[in-house]
Amino acid sequence: MTAALDLRGVVKRFGATDVLRGVDLHMAQGERHAIIGPNGAGKSTLFDVISGRTRPDEGRIVARGVDITGRPPQRVSRMLARSFQTTSVFGGLSVLDNLRCAALGAGSARVVDRWLHSRAIDDRARAMLDAIGLSSRADDAAARLAYAEQRALDLGIALATDAPLILLDEPTAGMNRAEAARALSLIRATTEGRTLLVVEHDMDAVFALADRISVLVRGRVIASDTPAAIRLNADVQEAYLGAAP
Repeated sequence: MTAALDLRGVVKRFGATDVLRGVDLHMAQGERHAIIGPNGAGKSTLFDVISGRTRPDEGRIVARGVDITGRPPQRVSRMLARSFQTTSVFGGLSVLDNLRCAALGAGSARVVDRWLHSRAIDDRARAMLDAIGLSSRADDAAARLAYAEQRALDLGIALATDAPLILLDEPTAGMNRAEAARALSLIRATTEGRTLLVVEHDMDAVFALADRISVLVRGRVIASDTPAAIRLNADVQEAYLGAAP
């Protein structure tokens, strides 16, 4: 089966600094994969390179059999959707209209053709509204949502694009324990059947969600395995997790 995502020898430099130093990463279709590592390891840069915000200096990135190395975000948006560490909703639009905009970008037809079938767009947006638990806020401006609600809307926007690969950058950052638990449950439910790549510092969330975990340290993947194996990996314990539980 064609891999959902395959990175080979990806290098990214900023001046004389090597931020990514030959990253290899392989993800199967439908896999939930987490990237963990200390601050400054290159996790967000890795997401930037995969999603096309930054061009790699070396290496190859293939998504579902298509080489997307160095393609800009608008060229890869139908293959992958990304959320950011900070919320990226349109604050002046309603919650529903944020999701309509995302749903409008889904599929391969021209925007004008999709606009002519706006009922399907509305249906998709409202279904996503229900999935992320914001039906009661449909007509509210996104800027009026609480922080955790805006993060849920971020997730809904990514999912409404219908991209088969979802990248989530620290989706529970800034949340309290209860909010993070709800967010984790929402992510698990709404990404069922999708391929998910997530960067997250909350280890409870990582080990509860991920099928596989890759550990990035100083721009290199030092281990990539199941959560149980990562917990027991001596190199990972030394570099990031600390003593084995």
